[in-house]
Amino acid sequence: MALPWLIGAAVLGVGALIAAASSDDDSSNGNGDDEERKRRERAERERREREQQEERKSIKAALKSEGARRAADFTQTLSGWVEVNYQSPAPFKAAILQTGKQYKRVVAEHFVDKEELSMLDSKTRQNLNEFEACYDVTLTMTDAFEDVADEMTEWDVQLQELQDYREQFERIRQHLAR
Repeated sequence: MALPWLIGAAVLGVGALIAAASSDDDSSNGNGDDEERKRRERAERERREREQQEERKSIKAALKSEGARRAADFTQTLSGWVEVNYQSPAPFKAAILQTGKQYKRVVAEHFVDKEELSMLDSKTRQNLNEFEACYDVTLTMTDAFEDVADEMTEWDVQLQELQDYREQFERIRQHLAR
């Protein structure tokens, strides 16, 4: 009777050894799977980073190309009013930095401030300031623009005189109405 128990115990022992051996193989395969998964994840991360770098480079190149292409357009648009003198062969100076922020030139005194062009609407003044910040350019008024600016300044003076007369007449009217 002891023999069947012994045989049963031996079979269970062999089964346990086989199970232990196979679980060791599984755990070593698990470690291999973990390493393989980490390697794939690392490769995927590196691929995404390369794609992002390529996309950044293409965006920067497109910005430079578009800026250079538009330089002639701006000169044409402003002709007759503002003389545009580019200071370098590649006048477009705006760039996108590694941080993703846009870099523009620092202009000590903008054209609209120097020429006291407050009579221009705010969007036009803002666009001229941006043009100076993005391009290595010097802007000067043409004679025709100076004449118009002087005339508009004179109109502002006359308008102020008319408003002063109106206020005086209003005070006289109120005084006579009493």
